[in-house]
Amino acid sequence: MNCAWNAAIVLAPVRPAAIYALTAALTLLVILYQKRAALALRLRHRHMQEGDYDGALRVLHRMSLGVPNPVTLHAEGLTLSLAGRPAEAVRKYRVALAQASGASYRRERLHACLGFALADLGKYSDAERCFHDAIEAGDTTGNSQDGLAGLRLVQGIEPAVALNFAQQAIEHAKRRPDGHVPGAYYGHQAWALALLNRPEEAREALQRDLSDPSPSAFGRAGLHWRTGMALLALQQPDEARRHFALGRDADPHGKYGRRCQEMLQQ
Repeated sequence: MNCAWNAAIVLAPVRPAAIYALTAALTLLVILYQKRAALALRLRHRHMQEGDYDGALRVLHRMSLGVPNPVTLHAEGLTLSLAGRPAEAVRKYRVALAQASGASYRRERLHACLGFALADLGKYSDAERCFHDAIEAGDTTGNSQDGLAGLRLVQGIEPAVALNFAQQAIEHAKRRPDGHVPGAYYGHQAWALALLNRPEEAREALQRDLSDPSPSAFGRAGLHWRTGMALLALQQPDEARRHFALGRDADPHGKYGRRCQEMLQQ
């Protein structure tokens, strides 16, 4: 009796509704897996805007489902970099570059981001090579030229070369589809002009940087850090300290907020 009943269960046809439900569930899982990177970036956005870097990393780890791709690795690297953890960011970018070899992902973006992280580690020669690799790979955004300008500014060397790179970055950005020039490019231009003792031009460039505020914590902190550094070069320490305090308060746990705090302690 039991054998006959078990056989009947095994041989019973699967209902069409059950097949449809199973197929729909599998299809949904496939779509979610394929779209996991885009979903991760959307869910990460709020955390990044608020300076919650640990929260952003948790989202990326969960959404990668244990199989990170160049998109999620790039996002992790950028998050770590803005959190002031450049050594970890470098590792993520290098894995992403290895995975992106031969893929359609824009490798120039990874080269540029790797350059910024290496610069934060003080590996300036390696960073310079990365920015040039990004340009050779097709970066026409101005991002890499901005990185080359920043390299010289943080070292306090070759302000004329830094100014040239900053101006190249601005011209590249103007040719973007939306024509938007990131304020950071003007901030580096202002810093270089200040070091070259061209105060009126430096203040004009600073105003352009300040007129492009960012809604994100790291964006605001970066703006105040650049402004403070340019003001120091203009021999305006009190005004510089005011901006450093604003940058520290805007993103106390991020890279630029910490830089501002360091400047306030000097």
